[in-house]
Amino acid sequence: MTRHPLPIALLVALAALAPAADGHGHDHGHDHGSATAVGAIALAGATVAVAVAGTVKPGAEVHVELALTPAQPAPKAVRIWIGSESGRGSARARAGALKRTPGAYAAHVEVPSPLPADSRIWVSVEPASGEAVKGSVALP
Repeated sequence: MTRHPLPIALLVALAALAPAADGHGHDHGHDHGSATAVGAIALAGATVAVAVAGTVKPGAEVHVELALTPAQPAPKAVRIWIGSESGRGSARARAGALKRTPGAYAAHVEVPSPLPADSRIWVSVEPASGEAVKGSVALP
């Protein structure tokens, strides 16, 4: 039986986001709780593993973690939003690179209220050269 390598790749990518020695695993000094892997997207020549810490509910804020494999070349920008593909009614958050883990990015993302019925977690990657591309994963 042939197995699809994506689940293993997803676990490896998300393991890179595990808490570091400071107990947080993030460069901004506070804990978000455990992140749950929600899926992966192929974008701009990379696989983007997506994990969420917090509860996705209208009006809340969640912490979204991304792991880009391969980590290089680093993109110009990574943006995340929750809602519809158009982003209408959603706040786009620019994900920041995590210094300790190449290819790791994180952002606090606002969940729109009301939450559109077709809502997903959207990720836009603007590569070092070329046009931005986007993709999505289902909400947890």
